[in-house]
Amino acid sequence: MTLWQTYRPRRSKITAAALICCTAVVVSACNAGASSTPTATAAASAPEASASTAATSAAPSSGGTIVFGDLHPFTGQYASVGTHSFAGAKAAEACINDAGGLLGNKLQIATGDTVGDPADAVPALNKLLSVDNAVAIIGPGGLEIGGTQPILDAHNIPFMFEGGLSAKDNNADPLLWRDTPSDSQEGVAMALYAISKGYKTAALVFSTIQSAQDFKDPVKNPFIKAGGTIVADINLSPGQPSYRSEALRVANAHPDVIFTQMEPGTAGAFFSGMKALNNLAIPFIASDTSVGADWISAITGPVAEAHLVAVEGSSAPGPGGDAYTKCYTEANGDVQPGGNTPYAYDGVIVLALAIDLAGSTDSAKVLAALPKVSTPDPAAVKVTSYADGLAAIKAGKQIDYDGAGTPMDFNQFHNVFGPFDVVQWSTSANKFQVIQTVSASDLYKATGGG
Repeated sequence: MTLWQTYRPRRSKITAAALICCTAVVVSACNAGASSTPTATAAASAPEASASTAATSAAPSSGGTIVFGDLHPFTGQYASVGTHSFAGAKAAEACINDAGGLLGNKLQIATGDTVGDPADAVPALNKLLSVDNAVAIIGPGGLEIGGTQPILDAHNIPFMFEGGLSAKDNNADPLLWRDTPSDSQEGVAMALYAISKGYKTAALVFSTIQSAQDFKDPVKNPFIKAGGTIVADINLSPGQPSYRSEALRVANAHPDVIFTQMEPGTAGAFFSGMKALNNLAIPFIASDTSVGADWISAITGPVAEAHLVAVEGSSAPGPGGDAYTKCYTEANGDVQPGGNTPYAYDGVIVLALAIDLAGSTDSAKVLAALPKVSTPDPAAVKVTSYADGLAAIKAGKQIDYDGAGTPMDFNQFHNVFGPFDVVQWSTSANKFQVIQTVSASDLYKATGGG
């Protein structure tokens, strides 16, 4: 995956006009309540004791404020990530406060601007912990996790990681919980789709860039586990004018299907090589990097429609979609939500329900409660909104929150799953259309979650 993909959840796209409007909403909301980003000097000079006290305090007295931090870029080239996350967090904040708040206190979402840079992320986090006294964090993303995770661990702060890094698939940090699907799940979804089509042999055709190479194992391992065979493994150096020899190697291997991730220019040249050998009849299953106008332009719409499907994060709302839509509209008006907006919303809701169940913001108690409010259990009551979850907790019932972005079913590594859509280009509609969905439960099972 690219650096942007460490952030970019695979959901609905947002137009430039909508992004401008959404940014305006965030700025307005920040001015109205959430704290603005401090200077590095102020954040660095704040005493660390405040953060530690906030993280381990007992049940706060009612009538005050409990703060969650949103740690993301709000300026710089990745500013849309923070914009979208904050919109989701504010949606959850609105409905939590409508239901009476958190342990009788008003919930407030404060912001920490990482600028998408590990160096800037540190003072932003210190400000959230020491100035805002945040008891939980939404974020960081993949770009800042290395610099901020040690600080969060040192201060005993539960946090919802919002990056796709497959390096966190086997997470052992009790404080890290991920509310977005891992990048590796996309590869598993590609394999599961191929298996569902009855394909037995496959060729891997991937760019030599590291992010593409890292994507191979998540594709091939579940395919092989299901009885498939890899008959060719072809690496393409980007920027070459022709890949005819590589195309010939693929053709001579006679695969049932080709798994791929490559740049648009590389795709154009490779598809031309396959076409010259009359071997475009072999179907391609691509990652979500192919879901873009540049890729379609490179290989042409008719070729994409006839020979390519791609896998991307599902844009369909989860079971909690109705509640989310209501909360989102209340907090943000009619501005179109962004890709990671539902994930941030779910992250806030789950943390809040865990605090309600724990009856405290104490980290140890919250961590113990998290799997009890959002993990599959036949004895649990399914809830899809904060209000319903809170009511069930007060009634002494065990709950399982199903979210707007994912079912929020955490595995033993604190990861959640899918769903992912298989999409195909339609020349007549001039867009990708969903032809099949790989469910979150299928991914959960395929990755050992159950």
